[in-house]
Amino acid sequence: MSFSVDPEEDTPEKLKEYGATFNADFENWHFLTGYKQEEIKDLALESYKTIVQDDPNSDQVVHGTSYFLVDQEGYVVKDYSGTKDVPYQQIIQDIKSLTK
Repeated sequence: MSFSVDPEEDTPEKLKEYGATFNADFENWHFLTGYKQEEIKDLALESYKTIVQDDPNSDQVVHGTSYFLVDQEGYVVKDYSGTKDVPYQQIIQDIKSLTK
């Protein structure tokens, strides 16, 4: 699941188009938007211990680029780099260990 960090700009149609550029499997990958910016900021900080904030010098939103593994109770158990040397095999192994 991916959360938009700019819900005012990111419509469901834009997110679907964005996901399509990465050949996202929309049966298993959900792109979420529609929350208020403050809700996303609070969720990012409280649940994922990462930042989401408006950049006052541009029209962009500053945010992390990590993948987070969330357990069945909704707790983040591990995070991974989402941009450099993404450890896909380790992520798959960790998911499998959570589902046992």
